[in-house]
Order: sequence, then C-alpha cells, then structure tokens
Amino acid sequence: MQKRLLRAFRMWQRNYDVFKSVYLASIVGNIGEPILYLFGIGVGLGVLVKEVNGISYVQFIAPGMMAAAAMNAAAFECTFGAYTRMMEQKVYEGILATPLSIDDIVLGEILWGATKGLISSGILLVILVAFGLFDAYAEIPLILLNMAAFGIAMSALTLTITALTPGYEFFNYFFTLFLTPMLLFTGIYFPAEQLPKWFYSIFLAFPTAHAVNINRYLFHGGSATMPLWGALFMAVSIPCGIWLASRMVRRRLIP
Repeated sequence: MQKRLLRAFRMWQRNYDVFKSVYLASIVGNIGEPILYLFGIGVGLGVLVKEVNGISYVQFIAPGMMAAAAMNAAAFECTFGAYTRMMEQKVYEGILATPLSIDDIVLGEILWGATKGLISSGILLVILVAFGLFDAYAEIPLILLNMAAFGIAMSALTLTITALTPGYEFFNYFFTLFLTPMLLFTGIYFPAEQLPKWFYSIFLAFPTAHAVNINRYLFHGGSATMPLWGALFMAVSIPCGIWLASRMVRRRLIP
C-alpha cells in the first residue's frame, strides 16, 4: 500500500507541477463563484430571511458553500482536466511506459482532484473566519478532514463518469443533470427537511448531502445522527469509488 501511494504521489506531483504555472487563474475560477454565491445570496436573501434554525441566513449557508466549493473544484479537475490528460494529450499512455500502473494514475488523479477541492474550501474557510462567520476554531481540523474525504469521494465518482464520456460536450449532461441538483437539493441553501423525504433520500446516495450535513454539524452543532451516517457513507464510498474509477479507466484505455 505504501509503495502504491508513493507511485500515486508521482501522478499527483505531475499535476501539481503543471498547476504551479496557472495557480492564480485556477484558484480564482474555483473559489470566485462560491464567494459570489455566499455573499450575493447570503447577504441578499439574508435581508428577507432573517434566521434559519436560530442563526443568520449567511451563517446557515456558509458550511454548505464550503462543500460546494470543494465539489466544483474536484468535479472540474476530474472532468475537463482528466479527460484532456486521458484522451487529448495522451498523458496516461506516456505514464504507463513508466513503472506506474493504471491504478496508480487513477489514485493520483483522485488525490489531485481532492487537493483542488481542499484548496478551494480552505480558502473559503479563511474568508469565513475573516468576516466573523465562523469562530469554532477547534473544529477546523475536522472540517478540513471532511472536505478532504468529500473531495476524494467526489473525484472518484467524477473520474468514473469521465472514463465513460465520449467527448467534452457530454459533460453538459453531467453538470446540468447531476451537479446542479446537488447544489440545489442537498441542504446548502435551505434546510433539507423541507424536501419530501423520498426526494431527499435520492441525494443521500451521493456524497454532497453527507458533506453538507457533517460541515453544518461541525459549524453549528445539533443532532449527530446524520453526520455519523455521513461519516459511514464516506468510509464505504471512498474505497468503492476508487475501485470503480480504476476499473472504468482501465476499460477506456485497454478495450
């Protein structure tokens, strides 16, 4: 396992070296939208929605916006970025001439997608602290751990879809029919209990709802039932997602 992680790190390092030359534009793209939504919706609607569950509206959506930032960054990296490396630039084929295997490449890609998600959510957390929207400093390590786990789960799921995608234009289906509902119906902008239980249960099959529940518990406390279920979901879905992503990428590269 240690050797595999070391080999996967080489794939991660390759992506990091490329990222260093475009990091500013990449970070602005990943973090700009969540910040605009946080203050545009949080402050704008906050004038009309005074409190949600005893806290201000902008404080209510803050933990969900962190999850949204991680989700968007990981999803973009493991769709357009991974597809370009896999199919257009033939990076994977070149790396396979080295001691790295497909499993190593996939794990490295997933860890890199999670890293991008962690960077985006971490920057947003700094902004929340700076504006006085978060002061539970003892919970920061757990929040970042949650975002890292969520980034891995989301990257594995997204890379699986990328391996099945015939071209760039098909990502429109993914972003419109998958990511957008994840933003709207996982409790980021309003309490999930307002949704019909059968409808919300559909979204509990994906990691976003669980990441939001865990973040909100770490931010504001409350019942630990849903966060515990979320932690169990992450523990099970991460190895399954990595395995499935490796299998799909293998089928794509080796018909």
